[in-house]
Amino acid sequence: MEKEKKSKEQLLREKSDNYVVCFNAACNKHEHCLRWQVGQHVSERVWLVKCVNQRYAPVVAGQCDCYRDDKPLVMPVGMKEHFYDDIPLGKARQIKRTLINDYGRTVYYRYHSGLLPIPPQVQAHIQMVCRQAGWTEPLHFDSETEELQW
Repeated sequence: MEKEKKSKEQLLREKSDNYVVCFNAACNKHEHCLRWQVGQHVSERVWLVKCVNQRYAPVVAGQCDCYRDDKPLVMPVGMKEHFYDDIPLGKARQIKRTLINDYGRTVYYRYHSGLLPIPPQVQAHIQMVCRQAGWTEPLHFDSETEELQW
């Protein structure tokens, strides 16, 4: 069963309950920052909000390390169908054991089954684990999706 794709407005509204937001409209990056966009969807009934400190030195200097780009990234989804097909059994077992050890059984299987898209830093880690196990061929994930990097 494929999950329904939510609109960006729905996602921003949902995140507004517990996401660190920003209200700094003077920032030169605010129009493309997810933190600022989510901040615009905080309900007037909410009395307490976690937000970026506008006096935080990098924010003041225009070098905000809290910035989250609103451009979706294409990320692979799932390792069930063909990921291990061409990898020799011994290497596949080693890779799987290492990934379960690194991410825990629950998170590994959420990546494996496609319940969680695989973000760039996890992709890089998976690639490194495969290389360390001696597998240098391209990796084959089940599909791709576009996701925002919260």
